[in-house]
Amino acid sequence: MAQDTLVIDIRLWLNRLLKNWYWFLISCFVFGLLGIYNYFSTTPEYAVNARIMLRSHDSESPLEKVEMLQVMGMGGMKQTADEIAILTSRDIMTQVVHDLDLQSRYYKKKNLRWIGQYPSRDLTVEYPEMFLDTTKRFVKISLRVRKNDYLVRVRYGLWNFSSHRVTDLTQPFNTCAGDIHFTLHTELERGDRYNITTLPILPAVDMYNRMITAEAIKKESNVIDISTTTDMPSLAIDFINREIELYNIDAVLDKNIMASNTAAFIDERLRLIEKELFDAEMEVEEYKEKFGIVNLEREAGLYLQESTEYRKRAAEIETQINLINYVADFVRDDAKFDNLIPANLGIADATIVSLVNEYNHLIMRKLRVQRTASNENPVITNMTTQLAILRENIIISIANVNNTLTISKADLEKRFGSVEQQRVDIPRQERQYIEVARRKQLKESLYLYLYEKREENALTLASTVTPAKIIATPQMHPTALEPSLKIIFIICVLLGLGVPFVGIYLYYFFNNRLSDDSKELERKTKMPVGGVLVQNHHGEHVAVREGVNSVSAELFRSLRTNIGFMLPSFTKHPVILVTSSVNGEGKSYVATNLAISLSLLNKKVALVGLDIRKPMLAQYLGLPSEGCLTSYLADDSYAVDDLVVSTEFNNLDILPSGIIPPNPNELLQSDRLDQLFVELRQRYDYVIVDSAPVALVSDTFQLSRIADMTVYVCRARYTTFDLVDFLNQVHEQKRLPNIVTVLNGVNAKNIGYGYGYGYGSNAKKR
Repeated sequence: MAQDTLVIDIRLWLNRLLKNWYWFLISCFVFGLLGIYNYFSTTPEYAVNARIMLRSHDSESPLEKVEMLQVMGMGGMKQTADEIAILTSRDIMTQVVHDLDLQSRYYKKKNLRWIGQYPSRDLTVEYPEMFLDTTKRFVKISLRVRKNDYLVRVRYGLWNFSSHRVTDLTQPFNTCAGDIHFTLHTELERGDRYNITTLPILPAVDMYNRMITAEAIKKESNVIDISTTTDMPSLAIDFINREIELYNIDAVLDKNIMASNTAAFIDERLRLIEKELFDAEMEVEEYKEKFGIVNLEREAGLYLQESTEYRKRAAEIETQINLINYVADFVRDDAKFDNLIPANLGIADATIVSLVNEYNHLIMRKLRVQRTASNENPVITNMTTQLAILRENIIISIANVNNTLTISKADLEKRFGSVEQQRVDIPRQERQYIEVARRKQLKESLYLYLYEKREENALTLASTVTPAKIIATPQMHPTALEPSLKIIFIICVLLGLGVPFVGIYLYYFFNNRLSDDSKELERKTKMPVGGVLVQNHHGEHVAVREGVNSVSAELFRSLRTNIGFMLPSFTKHPVILVTSSVNGEGKSYVATNLAISLSLLNKKVALVGLDIRKPMLAQYLGLPSEGCLTSYLADDSYAVDDLVVSTEFNNLDILPSGIIPPNPNELLQSDRLDQLFVELRQRYDYVIVDSAPVALVSDTFQLSRIADMTVYVCRARYTTFDLVDFLNQVHEQKRLPNIVTVLNGVNAKNIGYGYGYGYGSNAKKR
């Protein structure tokens, strides 16, 4: 049962939509025009993509150089997310905007579209000095070239507007944004139109930052995809190229700064070690000359063999002590507060190496911030405080390590002394020579180590390999993303079909009146529909005449036939009560034409006007307004013959209601009314009663005792659903006999009644 209801509903809505097909056609046409306008007025936007790969280290450098870069904090795997943050940082974006002069965007009207002008443009707006660096509000300039002058409209911020007629654009003129003028790069033609938008530097940077998207092509990948969507592809290509270039320059600059500071430190230490090494060599030479030693190694071979390990370990400890002392001297030097400490020169202690690396990274951040901020900046002050704390931590760590190394050295010397005791036979000068030679060896070892690091650092300075390798240069996708003809077509079709559908749906959803569809009346009532009548556009009360074959006449004949089938078979000389819910639904019109239609069957018909509160029947038929029906009901002296008025229609008599009585309800309950209808049944084949609306007064309910059938008239687009519910209540309570509904006032185009052929000479009448 539910499926049947669903099918009926779908069919109903299909009928409603088909009846309003022209709205869909109009809507599709209108939205089609809007879609065409949108397509030809929207500036095309294209996708621009580039791809770079971050080098984890310089693949062309030898292994020693790679290790050196890692020691200095410049090698190893790069964190892609951090590099993306640097690539799209505000500093780099600001530099790109300044370098490419992108605070102002220029557009020229071409047909319906605004086309961006980059890199070449027809003109350039010139603002007052320092205006672009200091302005806090946007400027929008509209320029139109006319026959003898130029119309310039300027908007400065949200509320400042000014309009100017200028004869010479190259001469300054005063606007709400200050004095401006233009530099012309080509001759402007009449009718040319330009739009120029200038943003403050920070909003401009933020706008381009939102336009450019940089992300790794997949998780934990060093390949970054840089993309954007723009209406000026050449601008986007230059922007991305410059962004990558500045990123590489910034990275190389940071690397060179660290390498230069390391080189200066190593050179300084080499000069000191070279002097100490020379002194140690002179000491060895003087000792050999003094004691005549020729080949100490051969003479002390056994001792050296036993004490080699101790000397080696002692040299390592002494080297570590010297290195940390060098670093301590460097850190304690206040003049070198902002200089980079060599990240690691071979110090074995991980704590010192970690603190030095942290100190260097903080120095690099401070130098980077100092490029765009003053020393009074809170960020600089905070970094300076952190650096001071780190210096103290480094000094403390060096002191702790120095104590540890000193203890280790003392322990080693103790063990070495025990070995020396076993060589008491070795001459004193040999032992002294060994001490002198050991000092020389320590200085020589430190000198060679620092010299090697200096060469590696020189290789780093000479390296020009950039950290970002371009593997796909910025390119424009050949097909425009917007406007998409396919998408516009789909949207226009959806809107063209959807808007009328929604409108029709809302109309029927909020409509509380019966429509032209008789099936709706069937669904909402529990009684049969006897017929459908078209709207009376001609104003004539009589629609049925002999020889007239109009749509209205044929529909009344159909109603007549249906009523004949619906009357009980045993009913003779039936009394048919015609009523409605309220005035204006056409009950008198239906009663009159139904009576005329029955009279055309050569049946004697009486039309009784029992709407005695508002009698209109005689007026509709053009009869004298006087009548005796109410007088008959109130006075026994009146006879039935006194009530009957003949009409122009054969076999049709009318009983007008007469004067309006003061007690209509009581008159309708009198026995005289019953006697009247007994008499009428004997005289006439059909008795049609025009009664009062049942929703307004109860008069009609008093007539149910004398009626065999009730024709209940509803009117399309007039009768509300509340009145239909009232009709259902009347039917359920059986207050009127054998109710048959009639839908009046239907549009002839919507009843589906075919009249493509004629009906005699009167076929064209209503």
